[in-house]
Amino acid sequence: MSDQIVVSEGMLDALKATRPWVKFLSIVGFVFCAIMALVGLAMMGGMGAGKDGLPAGLGPVFGVVYLLLVALYFFPCLYLLRYASAIARIPAEGQRAVEEALVKQKSFWKFIGILTAVVLILEVIFIVGGIFLGVALGLRGH
Repeated sequence: MSDQIVVSEGMLDALKATRPWVKFLSIVGFVFCAIMALVGLAMMGGMGAGKDGLPAGLGPVFGVVYLLLVALYFFPCLYLLRYASAIARIPAEGQRAVEEALVKQKSFWKFIGILTAVVLILEVIFIVGGIFLGVALGLRGH
């Protein structure tokens, strides 16, 4: 089997057609990261503390959680933006840009896959923990 793979114009056109959507999604992701960061900082600064039934000490806790989520969401957006940039360089750089685009795409999907696995594991832990907590509180009440 040959190590060379021929990339047809149709394949390149399909790859290039994804660029506007990839760039759009990365920019929307960055905008939401910025909004979440502002909300997180506002919560840490005491916004909403003691109002609307929210205990005063929870604002900073939620603020930190928001900032952690921003850090988590930032990287997929960055990978998508780098993927879009590599696609844009394909006409000028050819094979090298195609390879870089595919590497950036791999990084995005690897991050999303690991994140999905972690979230699934945490969900199982929370469900099992919730069941045990419910049983423990139920037994304590009798």
